Amino acid sequence: MSDETRAPEPSAGTDGGASPADSVGGALHDESKRVSRPDEQSEPKMDTHPTDDEARIAGVVVQTRADVGGKSDERVADVLRQRFADIGLELGDDRIRALAAEVNAS
Repeated sequence: MSDETRAPEPSAGTDGGASPADSVGGALHDESKRVSRPDEQSEPKMDTHPTDDEARIAGVVVQTRADVGGKSDERVADVLRQRFADIGLELGDDRIRALAAEVNAS
């Protein structure tokens, strides 16, 4: 193996480890100095399309059907309650039971 391809030997630092000068790769960049271009997406794009509550409910129902459809209505209702709590929607028990029945109807 040539000297150019060998890993650096640990330096004689106080902890016996490699010095920062011996490190290879893993460079960090100061993001505050980075200038973004006008056409560059530099942050996540979330909620690009506004969604009303009924569309969010329909999406949760579809996903719940895929995940736990065919399980007991009680199990489906528990999953629905948790998922609606996760997205900040509070639905009454009657609506949850109706949606659980809808999940299991297909």
